Amino acid sequence: MRLLNILLGHTVVFGVAILVSSSCGVTYPTTAFRCSPGGDSPNCPTEGGATYQCCSDDPAALDLEQLEEFVTPDYQGRGGEGTPLFSGGNNPLSTSGMCVKLGSVPPTGALADINAQGCPVPCNPTWSSGDIASVCGANTICCQTTELEPEDCVFDPSAGDDGCYRPVTGSDIDGVGSTNLTNWAGTAHKTHQDPSGTNCEFFVQGLPASVLSENNISAQEVKRACWRRLTVANQRGFCLGGAGVNVCPLAQPAYRDACEQLNDANFLQGCGDVEFP
Repeated sequence: MRLLNILLGHTVVFGVAILVSSSCGVTYPTTAFRCSPGGDSPNCPTEGGATYQCCSDDPAALDLEQLEEFVTPDYQGRGGEGTPLFSGGNNPLSTSGMCVKLGSVPPTGALADINAQGCPVPCNPTWSSGDIASVCGANTICCQTTELEPEDCVFDPSAGDDGCYRPVTGSDIDGVGSTNLTNWAGTAHKTHQDPSGTNCEFFVQGLPASVLSENNISAQEVKRACWRRLTVANQRGFCLGGAGVNVCPLAQPAYRDACEQLNDANFLQGCGDVEFP
């Protein structure tokens, strides 16, 4: 019963996904609960003889030759241009992930990268269909792994008719982008990747000085670029495939995320296609 309570308490989206997978024709990996790949061990359960690993669901990536571009991650044997910041080889830098049963992901749909071998391929549900196909492969979809919380929403006065609530991004961080809507502190939001931005600093510290020199960039520029790519739950997911793949649970037309519900509750207009900074 203890494990069952954990499953019910933490598989917010994939718990729903399992219930609808038969009707959607989607093959879901065996997941247990939310975890932090870079958190204290053990992160995942071992009950019942099963072994789980904590797999990041964050595909954020950087291309040092084009820091201003938001690129897809270059996983081993898959499409993409950038170095994964919080997945693949840098899985231990992530604070957002899912416990996935070892061996439950088919080899064709699993990462081969060190530190994440056998994990589902992370993806961003807001990517274009072309980017999803490039990273995930043919006949796949990108499903968000967990729901947004109200604390993940910021009020953007420039959106909609008189301002709208939308998911916060790293470009909203004070002094990083132009909006200055958040300080990204540990308690500022609920599902934000890398609270306080410390793992972005670790990423930069791991870059050889020769690499920075070759690309004519500074460590500070790379760190700020990393911060701009921080996200909350709406931009994190896993590639899923199977016969008759069609829609993700949180992509159902009737579903309203936490930010949309805030807009509804406050009778805000023109918030249907809010753009991110």
